Parts: sequence; structure tokens; C-alpha cells
Amino acid sequence: MRIGVVTDIHDAVEELAGALAVLRREGVDAVVNLGDATDAFGSHNRADEVVVLLREAGAVSVWGNHDHGLCGAVEEHVQARYSREALAYFAEARPRIELGGCHFSHVEPWIDADDIAALWHYDGLPRTPELLARTFAAFRGASAFVGHHHRWFATTASDVVPWDGTTPLRLEAGERYLVAVAPVFQGAFSVVDTTAGIVTPHRLTTTAEAP
Repeated sequence: MRIGVVTDIHDAVEELAGALAVLRREGVDAVVNLGDATDAFGSHNRADEVVVLLREAGAVSVWGNHDHGLCGAVEEHVQARYSREALAYFAEARPRIELGGCHFSHVEPWIDADDIAALWHYDGLPRTPELLARTFAAFRGASAFVGHHHRWFATTASDVVPWDGTTPLRLEAGERYLVAVAPVFQGAFSVVDTTAGIVTPHRLTTTAEAP
């Protein structure tokens, strides 16, 4: 299975459109959005445009710390800022997704995505034995993919992988991996081939400035 992964869009509509166009040409079997598609706390948003693009791509979504407030019970003052279509899309988002034998969430699998305070808490990338053990105990399957960190990163249960997202990452048989995907607002996204065991990073040639 070939899965296109986008994350941390942060209303970067043009970059999202470019990423999804590449994924269409790649012929991926599914698209997963790892959250922070828009900002429920900001004074402006382009959620309608983001949602149209994600729906057209058939993307399934998990929520992040920035769009958690649009998922589930949405406060009235937040509802007033969003269209019915945008609210309906975010209502379908989940805390985590299992697809193709992989785990997808905005933050590390051990963090309670239903707890907004936990979603906002940041301990840095899991590099210590304690954080690695907690992370890998929290998901099934060979690989987990997260956003949130705004960078490429990969680690096995025991060692950080020397990988910076400039080349494909081979997921060795018998190993388990946690992979952080760089953000769409920087023009980055990826394709995960679960059959071949390869994560192919992509970057658009033009990017918008980070919000």
C-alpha cells in the first residue's frame, strides 16, 4: 500500500494543493493528514479551502493541537467562524488512525490526543531510552508516523536514525520505527510504501513562509 502523508498545513493552501497534486501523480492508495490543518485559535483561517482540497483527495485526518477545538464538541464562538462544510470535515477527524499496518497520529502515540493540554505539551523528540520505550510500547505494528515537530526525524526503538529527509528512508524488516514528517507549510510531505518498506520524502520547489 502506498500512503501519502501530509501534516501541519497551517492554512498553507497553495502548498497543500501542490503536495496533493504530486500525490495524485504518484497514484497513492490513500492520503492521511496528521493534523494542524488550520488554526482554531487564530483570528483568520483558510479552513474552507483546506477542507475542499482534503475532501477532493479523499484524505482521512487526525487532529492536532491547533485544530483540536474543531473536533468533537465545538464551542459556539468557534462554530461562528467556520462554515458548516469545514465543521463537518473536522468532526470526522480522529485522535489516531491505523492504516496499512501503520499508526498515524499528530503527536507521539503515548500522548493522550483527547487531552488538549497533553497535545500542547512538548518534551522534544523522543531520544532518551525512557521516551523511546514509552513511544514504542504505545502502538502496534512496525511503524508510527507523526507531525507536530516541523522536521524530518526517524528512530528505531533503540537508536536515532541518521536521516534528514533528503533521501528515501528504508524501513528494515524486523525493526520498528517512529517517523516524524516535515510540514506542508514548508512545502514538505511524504509517500509511505508499506509493501516495499520505504518512506519517500518530497519537497515542493517553492514554499510559503511559516506562519
